[in-house]
Formats: sequence, structure tokens, C-alpha cells
Amino acid sequence: MTAAVRGRGSVAADAAQLLTRLGLIIILIGLPVAGLVSAGAIYALLPVGIGSILCGAAIAGPVPGLRRSWAALLTPLGATAVALVAWAGLSLVWTPFPALAAAKLFQMVAPAAMAAAAAAALPDKTRAFDLYLAPAGVAVTAAGALGLVFLGPSSFWEGSGLDETLLERTVITLVVLVWPALGALALREHWITAAGLAVLVAFVALVDLARVALAAMGAGAFVFALAMTASERVARALAIASAGMILLAPLVPFALGLAFGAVGEVPAPISAWQDSIVGHWLRLVTGHGLELANLGRSVGFVPADAPRSLLFLLWYDLGAPGAVAFATLVALAFTTAGGIPTLLGPALLAGLAAVLVVAGLGVAVAQIWWLTLLGCAAVACTLVGKAAPRALRPGALEIGNEDDGDAVSETSGSP
Repeated sequence: MTAAVRGRGSVAADAAQLLTRLGLIIILIGLPVAGLVSAGAIYALLPVGIGSILCGAAIAGPVPGLRRSWAALLTPLGATAVALVAWAGLSLVWTPFPALAAAKLFQMVAPAAMAAAAAAALPDKTRAFDLYLAPAGVAVTAAGALGLVFLGPSSFWEGSGLDETLLERTVITLVVLVWPALGALALREHWITAAGLAVLVAFVALVDLARVALAAMGAGAFVFALAMTASERVARALAIASAGMILLAPLVPFALGLAFGAVGEVPAPISAWQDSIVGHWLRLVTGHGLELANLGRSVGFVPADAPRSLLFLLWYDLGAPGAVAFATLVALAFTTAGGIPTLLGPALLAGLAAVLVVAGLGVAVAQIWWLTLLGCAAVACTLVGKAAPRALRPGALEIGNEDDGDAVSETSGSP
């Protein structure tokens, strides 16, 4: 009787492990690789992968992380995120396109909610095999992108938009996902492999001549290098700088206008941003309503050449309350990442910096595929983060035996 119960428990544990690993493979390898051939694959693969992880968690039994996830909403970071979503929902009252804006709000919140559920459902012990999934996905995707650039059809890289071609989306995907992958390799102290992976991703961005991706990669690398020696100090500096930039964004077009005006003609996006502030300055208080900055272009309410950067969209749609909430959220994210153990904190800080550079330069910031990609990155970061506490205790890393579930663990005395 006891043996039978133990046997059934073992089968359930194996099934739960299989489903969880399958979900991680779908998210961390299948999702970026599928992006090489399909722009829409990301929308299907993230829910499927998360569903597999949740099924694995349900089979394994009660998951402490699911209970702790509710408590996370009461933390400063969680409460700020809820406040931002609540203000965006309230802005539906005065937006000219409430139905379309409500649909966009759901599309924005859904990937975040799914990623949060998957992150909470992941086992507390990250298995060594799973830790290598993110680096493997980035490496395979980067190699595939290079192959398609030189041997694939021209449709892979030809297009009119900065983020409309498969190559552009792949490069941005790599720039976002490479940082949790480097964090995983850093935990295992595979420094040469980590350097090679970073160079490979940078080379793909260079081949594509993707200036936004190169800027994000450069910013991430710079932050990573600085944070290796002073993670908390760099985190505080980034928190102050990013929050200050967000809060002072309405002054940016006027400062840039003076700079450009002194040497020549003011660019049209800067001029349009200035006009939107001068002509509707009261809207700096409440914003025009969620999604109007994008939807308004099609009906002439917003100039077609208005900026597409995060700073413009945030202030135009959500006004000062949205900007304050988002600035607080970003600052808390940086300070939280800076407090994570040394080998992982720099990678997360670099990833946050890279994401903000991409969003700040206006590429993909309002598109659902970008928000879905961030959900994928959140799962990858959580997976690596759950390995960090065990991997960083005194002693060396090694793969545990079958009895401890092949978790990332440490033993004393082995290199």
C-alpha cells in the first residue's frame, strides 16, 4: 500500500516535471526560434507554454509561489503596478475610443498576468537543465538569424517599418532575452560562453544595422560592466536617472527644439510634440486617454509624424498620474534588481536598461508582440532568479542527484 502510494506520487512528480520543462522549452526556445519564420507565433506559443507550466504546477500539488504572488501585490512594486493599470482603466472614461482602448488594455495586461502566474508556478528549485534553456534559445535564434540573412529569402529582412520585418523583431527579441541568458551562464560561471553569446547577439544586430538594437545592446553591456563591481550603487543611479527622465519628459521637446533650432531645422516629431503640449497643456494633468496617441493618428487627431517613443505615449495618453506611477515602477524595478545576488543583479539591471532604451526610442513599444516578449523575459528572469539563492551559497555549483530532483545545488570542496 505504501509502495503503491509512493509510486503514484513519483509518477505525478515526473509528469509535473515534464509539463513544466515542456512549457519552459516552448517559451525560452520555441518562441524566439519560431519568430524567425512567423510574426504571429509569439501570440500562440506564450499562452501554450504558460498553460503547460500551470498544468505541471497543478499536478505537483499546492505551490507556495502561487500563494506568495498575492502577497506580492501588496509590496511597493506590486501596488505601483496595480495603480498604473487602474489609472489606465480609469482613463477609458475620457478617451474618444473607449471600446478599442479597453481591448488594448486587456491585450496589455493579459501577457503580464500570464507571465506572473507562470513565474509564481515555477518550482522553488530551478533544475540545472532548465537553467540552460534561455542561453540555448538565444544561441539557436541568433545562429538561425545569421543563416537566414545570408541564405534565406529577402522577405526576412526587407520591410518598411523599424519593427515590421522578421529580422528586426528577431534582433529586438535577442537583445531582450540575452540578459537573463547571460545571468544563467554567470551563475554557472561559464564566462567564456557568456562572452561568446553576447558577441554573437551583437554581431546579429550589427549585420542588420539595427541602430536601436545596437544602442540597447551597448547600454546593457555598459550597465552590466559597471554593476559587476557596484550593483546597488548602479541600481540607485539608474533608478534616479530613469525616473527623472520620465517625469521631466514634457521639457524634452523644448530642450531638443532649442538645440536643433540653433544648428538648423527642428525635426517634425519634436515640433509635433511641442504643439501637443502647448495646444493641450491641461491634458498634462489627466492625459487624453489610453491608446489615443496611436489610434488618433488614423483620424488626424494626432499628427502622423508625432513621436512614437514611450515618453510621448505615456504623457499623451495617461498624463501626470500615469507618468508618476510608471516612473515609480521603473525606479522600484531597478532598486529591486540591484539588491539581487551579485552574479544575477548585473544581468537584470542590464536587461532593464536595454528594454528602456528600446521603448524610449519608439520601437514596438505599443505593439502586443513587444508586451508578449516582455512576458517571456519575465519568465526567464524568474527561472534564473530561483536558481540564484542556491547557486550563490558558499561552495561550488553542480547538478544534484536524482533524489534531490536535479536541482541547482552546491557542495563544498568541488570546483
